[in-house]
Amino acid sequence: MAPPRYKNERDEGAQPDWSASAGRSVPPAPAEERTPAPRRKPSGNNASRRVVSARKASRRKEERTVIDDLKAPAKKGWTPLKAIFFFIFLPFQLIGMMTRKMHWFIMWPLRALLSIGFVGVAIAAILIIVYGTQSKQYDISQIVRMPERTIVLDRKGREIGTLHGENRRIVELNEVPQTFLDAVILREDKRFFDHGGVDWKGVGRAVQQVVRHHRATQGASTLTMQLAKTTYNHQDRNIQAKFLEVALAMRIEATYSKKEILKAYINRIFWGHTFLGISAAAHGYFDKDPLDLTVGESAMLAGIIFGPNEFSPYRNPEGAKEKRDIVLKILLDEGKITTEQYTTALAEPIVTKRPVQRGEENYALDLIRREVDHIFDVLDARNQEVKDDTIYRGGLIIRTTLDLDLQNAAIDSMNKRLNELEARRGYKHPTRQQYLALGKEERAKKIPDYVQSAAVVIDNSSGALLAVVGGRDGEESRFNRAIQARRQVGSLFKPFVYSAYFEHGGNPDSTISDGPIARGEIAGGGKWSPRNADGQSHGMRPASYGLLKSRNTMSVRVGNRAGLDKVIGLAQLAGFQGKIYRSPTMYLGTWEASPLDIAGAYTIFANGGVRPSPYIIESISEKAHNGETRERPIFNTRKVSRRVCTQRTANITSSILQQITKPGGTAGQTARLGFKAPCGGKTGTTNKYMNAWFCGFSSSVTTSVWVGFDKQRTIVDRGYGGTLALPIWVDIMLASQKCGYPQETISKTPKTSTAVLRLCRESGCIAHTGCEAAKAAYYETMPGIVPEKGICTKHTPIAEEVGENGPDNGAPTAEPVLSDEAPNAEEPVPNALEVPDNEPPTAQEVPD
Repeated sequence: MAPPRYKNERDEGAQPDWSASAGRSVPPAPAEERTPAPRRKPSGNNASRRVVSARKASRRKEERTVIDDLKAPAKKGWTPLKAIFFFIFLPFQLIGMMTRKMHWFIMWPLRALLSIGFVGVAIAAILIIVYGTQSKQYDISQIVRMPERTIVLDRKGREIGTLHGENRRIVELNEVPQTFLDAVILREDKRFFDHGGVDWKGVGRAVQQVVRHHRATQGASTLTMQLAKTTYNHQDRNIQAKFLEVALAMRIEATYSKKEILKAYINRIFWGHTFLGISAAAHGYFDKDPLDLTVGESAMLAGIIFGPNEFSPYRNPEGAKEKRDIVLKILLDEGKITTEQYTTALAEPIVTKRPVQRGEENYALDLIRREVDHIFDVLDARNQEVKDDTIYRGGLIIRTTLDLDLQNAAIDSMNKRLNELEARRGYKHPTRQQYLALGKEERAKKIPDYVQSAAVVIDNSSGALLAVVGGRDGEESRFNRAIQARRQVGSLFKPFVYSAYFEHGGNPDSTISDGPIARGEIAGGGKWSPRNADGQSHGMRPASYGLLKSRNTMSVRVGNRAGLDKVIGLAQLAGFQGKIYRSPTMYLGTWEASPLDIAGAYTIFANGGVRPSPYIIESISEKAHNGETRERPIFNTRKVSRRVCTQRTANITSSILQQITKPGGTAGQTARLGFKAPCGGKTGTTNKYMNAWFCGFSSSVTTSVWVGFDKQRTIVDRGYGGTLALPIWVDIMLASQKCGYPQETISKTPKTSTAVLRLCRESGCIAHTGCEAAKAAYYETMPGIVPEKGICTKHTPIAEEVGENGPDNGAPTAEPVLSDEAPNAEEPVPNALEVPDNEPPTAQEVPD
């Protein structure tokens, strides 16, 4: 019997295989009869092969596991966190697969290096996505669009001052010295032309210094990164802000050329105090244009960029000199300057010079600022939303009608004449010298209470304001008395009373009584009975005598003949504004007016009865930028005039006023004071000598002068207009002669080249003889924008259309309204002569 076959001979409890017995049941042999098969000792080669096979099997199993994991669908029960970890560690598994066949001393360093590189790339990609996206939220055009100051020019193109915007004036690269550009680049970013916004070599050097010195000893910011930080006003100093600056710098470099970036940098950077850009710094520190900077000055400005306030030459001249010398050495080492230039600049002392700003410029700028605001308000009202954006950006050129020579002459004359007044023996009021003797802090708390003056000069032919001086010094008092102070004008008003009389049939040769006025004689006067200041009566005299000698009783009778309504109407048409006291006391000058009102009204006597509307803004335009050759016009003033009275009336009154300035008249000392050209004018003095006036005209200009106190009081005893205001007027008129304004025979016809607008009330169009016949014609003052009007077709016949002149360049046109506004809250409104509401002002009885 054959021995039984077992599936595994080594299993003692194994069951027999009965298949070999063909279904016969053969019991197994006893255990003691079974003999185990002998074991064969494996050879060395077989053992090695088994180890290799085991390793291969293990590797195949690992590969199958990874591949199966990639191919197999996500196992049930996976969470988002597990998926994130899977994808995070997947690259490291791939790195392990790629390096598994390498020897261990190569495999593990390579795995570490590749893993660190992968982490760095991943972090860089995240930063690029995050900060690149964040940088796109910034308007990159702001790099080259910089708010700057609006420049105000006088009629001769000289700068008066600046308005709106920031203290910056944009200049081109060719408007600054090359030495300055070299100094900035070598000092702040030596590899500026070699990098793309970020200097990675500089970053490496900065990191190396941090490792070596355990602190930051040098920065890694490039000019482009500094420009981004300054443009978008990044104040934070942390790693997030630095990453954002890097992203912005790359955007800037991709958008603009190196020259455009350098131009933006030197015009935007802060140079201490309020100076923004190289032009403001050059003017602020040295009072010169950037192109005029010396090598030493250029080096100093480049050296203080990183600490402009700390090393300002005003505050720390030694520190500024130290930084200058460092930059000079860099320029020498780099071959940008010669040894001779280096030696000369090194020995050059730092000499600063603050820009000189005269007080009268503040008064002129105050008026210009208010006029510009009014113009932009009007433009906004016409759906031209320009005000906010224009004022923010600035960068405009405002051409005005002012003449700085006349401005300077007026302020110099005021201080000269009033200093002489304050030096008189027995002068009782505070003086300007006493005010200036106070400490700076004490002056800041004290409102000046010394005697003041104001003056306005107008061009007769156009209404252009040539000078507007509102006080002795705009830094000491910002209250502009030329346009804001309204004072009783006294006898200065009498020419308009006589003009109303002549306009309605009166004759200068008609005899008028100079005797006492009886109670009830004057319509509306009740028991009012004014007297002549000298207490005398000269009997019946020609009407012209009453104006020539400023006789009160004759002037009242002349006004009574003309009628109160006629006098008020002509005065308003001439430009008098403000509150009206409908009382015959007005004939003696109780109407309150500003020097601007007076000067504008008196132009009718030099202009044949026509009053040009006063204006100060000639034009407003936007600077040419980015290669443009022409300025963009924004606004042009349309010159407008109106007829106040007939030529006959104006010529009669003008002839009398010219006699006043000759010997025997109330302003007879005009020639003795030095002004001998043909002129006319009138003095004005209010009661108790509180206000002294003189307004006069030549063939080309009209000038009004006021002298008095802000809080009204007697100036000096016998302080007439002819003794206090007339000398200042003469000085200004002499200055106008030197400035080239003609002083010829005074014309009896209008010299203005502008139109006289007379409109029809019924149609709103330009009036003609038919409108006159229908009594529908009236004179239009045209405040604000002047509407385009055709000739009236409602009435016949049709007269010739009256044209208007003005530049035609597509810019809006307007007649600015020079209205009086409340003064600044920091100063009280000067106290005019107080009159109860239910009582008319007191008539003036002071001779001229």
